[in-house]
Amino acid sequence: MSDILPTSMGDGAQERDPRFRSWPITEVSALEPMLKAMGLRVPASQIDGTASATGNCLSDALVSVGPAGRGGTGSFISADGLIITNHHVALDAVRQASTVEHDYLNDGFVARSHAEEIAGPDYEVWITRSCEDVSPAVLEVVQSEADPLKRANKVRDRKQEMASEREAALAGAAHGASMRCEVQEMWADKTYVLFTYERLRDVRIVYVPPLSLGCFGGDADNFEWPRHTADFTLLRAYVAPSGEGAPPSTHNVPYRPTQFLRANSAGAAAGDFVFLLGFPGHTMRYAPSSRLAFSDEVAVPELLEDFGAKLALIRAHTTDRAVALKLHSAKKGLANEYKRSRGKVAVMRKLGLLAERRAEEEALCAVAPDAAPLLARLAAIYDELRALAGTSAALDRLRGIYHGSVLLATAHAVHEAAIEAGKPDVEREAAYRERNLPFLVQRLAKRLKDLHPPHEVALLRRAVEGARAAAVCQEEAALAAWAFHEEAAAMALWEEEHGSSTPYHSQGIMGLEEGKLEAVLKGEVPPPDDAFVRCAAASYEAHVTDRDAHKALLSERDQLLAKLLAVQQEHAAACEPFYPDANGCLRLSAGHVEGYQAADAVMHTPMTTLAGLLEKHDDSSMLDAEEASEFACPPRLAELGRTDACVAATPVCLLYSTDTVGGNSGSPVLDRDGAFVAINFDRQRLGLMNEFKWSSKFSRSIGTDVRYILWLVGEYDGAGYLVDEMTK
Repeated sequence: MSDILPTSMGDGAQERDPRFRSWPITEVSALEPMLKAMGLRVPASQIDGTASATGNCLSDALVSVGPAGRGGTGSFISADGLIITNHHVALDAVRQASTVEHDYLNDGFVARSHAEEIAGPDYEVWITRSCEDVSPAVLEVVQSEADPLKRANKVRDRKQEMASEREAALAGAAHGASMRCEVQEMWADKTYVLFTYERLRDVRIVYVPPLSLGCFGGDADNFEWPRHTADFTLLRAYVAPSGEGAPPSTHNVPYRPTQFLRANSAGAAAGDFVFLLGFPGHTMRYAPSSRLAFSDEVAVPELLEDFGAKLALIRAHTTDRAVALKLHSAKKGLANEYKRSRGKVAVMRKLGLLAERRAEEEALCAVAPDAAPLLARLAAIYDELRALAGTSAALDRLRGIYHGSVLLATAHAVHEAAIEAGKPDVEREAAYRERNLPFLVQRLAKRLKDLHPPHEVALLRRAVEGARAAAVCQEEAALAAWAFHEEAAAMALWEEEHGSSTPYHSQGIMGLEEGKLEAVLKGEVPPPDDAFVRCAAASYEAHVTDRDAHKALLSERDQLLAKLLAVQQEHAAACEPFYPDANGCLRLSAGHVEGYQAADAVMHTPMTTLAGLLEKHDDSSMLDAEEASEFACPPRLAELGRTDACVAATPVCLLYSTDTVGGNSGSPVLDRDGAFVAINFDRQRLGLMNEFKWSSKFSRSIGTDVRYILWLVGEYDGAGYLVDEMTK
């Protein structure tokens, strides 16, 4: 929406320039003239590999990495399946591999050979192999159903059906068993694309900087500039000897990618053209003012209250290192989103984005009266969502989402799975279909493994209080809380008598190991009859009512947005760019290495050095102990920086004007020749507005410089063979 009419923020012409957008990878050829004018020297035909089967394009080096292949972006950076991604993207794999005795998360890890690499539990990498426009098949459903809820369910079914059919068709082909297909919406009620991914399921940890470097600055520096963070990790993908993706096995061999990136040890300089590829999450560039107001007044305040309370509970239960390891990923994820959301609201208000959007809508209605009723109904939809918000929040807590109660989350899943198992597979909610169940099993099994009883009790109490306040499932929720207190007492007594090395087993939800959990979710055995499942059953009707109300409202919203966008396009200038919101699919963005004016008389330059890291380390002596710990670097690194001027001058982080959001974590920053010069990991605070709008003045992204990466791996940690891999 903010691209339709001139804005009040600085150089509006540049802010509406299509060169400075995040574009689907399939648009690269059309953008080639503009990108070359910016400085690109790589032909577009060597960037986008989704339109060909050659396997020698830069996009073929890109992977989506994380649990079940989702979490962030990674890149092959050697011929032997070496992958570079962010420290915070790989963090949960490192956490799961760590113990109190071998604390790789805190101390870091260096594999001196392939044999020393550590399997990363539940991590996968997904490679985008092809994209196909399947809009007609989906729109046939969209246009044939008037009821919003039925339409939403039919679209869900059609997308799952098409993905399943394509996977079945690929099953007999080479590597077919490793293929995963998904249909993604590009433009609401207008364009749908079927993506085919190759799944690699054996992912091992190769190099991890210590936490003091990988998270240097901690939460205090998060979304700030200048930064001095070594936010990178090296992983390696393995496959069966046949080249087929396979579960972890000692017989597997390093994957040989069809394309990999080359690290440019010279790095980049101020003013240089750069571009990045990645899998950005969700943006709202065309959101109406009613949606921005809902985010500002309802959604984000609820998130801040919820996540703030959960962070406080984690802090109260992580004095023991073993417990801290269990809860570290939850703490990191909650803290990052908490600060991001606070910053997003602050920047929206500082820049007057809501007022600007309303002014744009008034201007649009003045030239296109048919936009007014569309905007009015959209506002009414968000009023209805406001009315549901309190109940929805309480039900979310009873479902244990966003790092809530593990037992309530599992109970809800097994109860709902039993209901869904009675339906034909093609009519089930997506998570419970045969093709998706393994991911649900894996996710819940990990959460149960990381359960810490005292922390779980606190989460459960909070869920019960929320349910009582919203008049949802009061009696059953109270029963569940009482039952878990009894369960926790029994577990504590067991550990006192037998020691933690002998695990305690419950007959209820807590006793669902992965195999039994899978059988329950598949409907092969009934769910356990405990207080948590009874709580899920008692709140299920309210959950379905709330879920379906949201489905219907959002389905109607999407139809209205499609009509509104058509009006905008009709009345926009011929040169105005329109581009689909990000949705987790592979995209490209370009910009330059450049600083910004942070405040009156404050100009930030686009590069930091190790000398700046040492200054923060030394200045931390004036902070309290908890804050100082976030700026403590290893003594050996501090000594090297103080005694060697060349080491102190090592570039650490870069700042650049590409268009990034969450999901671009781990995106490779490439120079004009397509060589790797940095790895993206963050935005500075003013750039948090990118979810809604890109700004030439304020949108800046942050990456760890390749020169720091190579120095840490090769010189500091002595893994020269890995530097050779990345630079050949």
